[in-house]
Amino acid sequence: MPCQKAWCGPCYDAIDLKEFPIMEPEDEDGFVTLKSQDKLRFLVGRKGDHLTCPFQCDLCQFRNIQKRNPIHNKVEDMRLLRCIRRANLDAMWSRETQTVTKNFNLAVRAIDISKALGIDDPFPVMGPFPVQDVFGMLAAVVTLTRSLDVGKYAATVQYGTMRKMRFFFSNAFHASAEGYCSSSVMAKDTRKLMLTECPTYGTFFELFARGCHKRMGDIVKPDRALSLPILHHIMSLVEKDWQTAGPQERYKYALEGCFYLISYCGALRGEEVPMTDLNSVFKHWDEGDIAFPRKHVAIGLMGRFKNQIGKKYHFIPLAAETKSGLKVREWICRLLDEYRAMGIFNGPMFRTTAGQPIKASCMEEDFFSRLEKTQEERPDLIPADADVTEEYGIYRSFRRGATSEAKNRGVKREIIEDNNRWRKVERAQGKHTSSSMLEHYTDVRLIIDH
Repeated sequence: MPCQKAWCGPCYDAIDLKEFPIMEPEDEDGFVTLKSQDKLRFLVGRKGDHLTCPFQCDLCQFRNIQKRNPIHNKVEDMRLLRCIRRANLDAMWSRETQTVTKNFNLAVRAIDISKALGIDDPFPVMGPFPVQDVFGMLAAVVTLTRSLDVGKYAATVQYGTMRKMRFFFSNAFHASAEGYCSSSVMAKDTRKLMLTECPTYGTFFELFARGCHKRMGDIVKPDRALSLPILHHIMSLVEKDWQTAGPQERYKYALEGCFYLISYCGALRGEEVPMTDLNSVFKHWDEGDIAFPRKHVAIGLMGRFKNQIGKKYHFIPLAAETKSGLKVREWICRLLDEYRAMGIFNGPMFRTTAGQPIKASCMEEDFFSRLEKTQEERPDLIPADADVTEEYGIYRSFRRGATSEAKNRGVKREIIEDNNRWRKVERAQGKHTSSSMLEHYTDVRLIIDH
């Protein structure tokens, strides 16, 4: 079976019957509006693609992966060939048509000039390539197949989910005998640079990933910011439930109220709130009751951070009562009273019955229930046609709302960023978290009044 060698651009077309999604521009009613020159985008090759993107025909790529010729009545082989064609087209379309055309015209001009100078061939050797997967095509086709898995916000997964497959192939290569022995390190003083032959770091795979991202696009559905008036109404609902609840139910409502207030007043992501350490709140409770610098509650977050050894603390001081009337200290006091009654003074503040940190998703059902009740009672705050379960989320709505409110109140940008990027500070190679918990809290107190 001979190599397929050269192709003309329009003949090298997609053979997957649009199995792999192509994001197209749509208006609000879902009507697709395509320019005439975009109708074949990602579906065919173009004249000159081989001069901007490394290319091997489908057959050669198949041989590089399987070490044999394809069997034409074998379903798996035909599927692999379709994926190879798609990977090649994605890599080609990482460059826009205008770029490819200009580069091709320059190549034609270079040939004319070379002939005038008596040079027969100005091009470098374009092939053949070794009979092995130097392009990373195996990783590319596996990644493409992963992209067809069922998605959350669309029929298939997003590019951000699909691309993680690349990390697996990179890690596996560098952990293998081949990858370890072929890698080398250049070092000077404290700096070092690793040289690798991993195919997923090569030119072809970089172009493939970029083209794949262009073809798939991104569907971004950020949680809507939770406004301060909505939070006040939610807290009034929780307050009513807490006031009428029996002794066994008050813990549940105190936990719920504290989760909402710590999320909002600390501008925390939903997954960060369960990191609140109960012992740190108890330990520094009395210190927060004094008027200097002002009454507050010290919230200690404890967890493991990337590139760190052991567990780290991060303290966030919260006002005892905000200017808008959110009673943070009162609600946290209620929860501490419940823990005292149960004889619990250590561990996560937001915990399961087994004493493990809860997942933020555990609070989502109650949160949506409060939002729906607010929508019913206060349509001026949440429109009746809004789908609260789609538009709001426990993971980002509180943080986005707190950040927006801070901007509206004229809080300096650097203060907002310092608060919101605390996780980045804690990951900074241990440069900020080497102090003890008491030393860290003492430093934090100094900035409360600012």
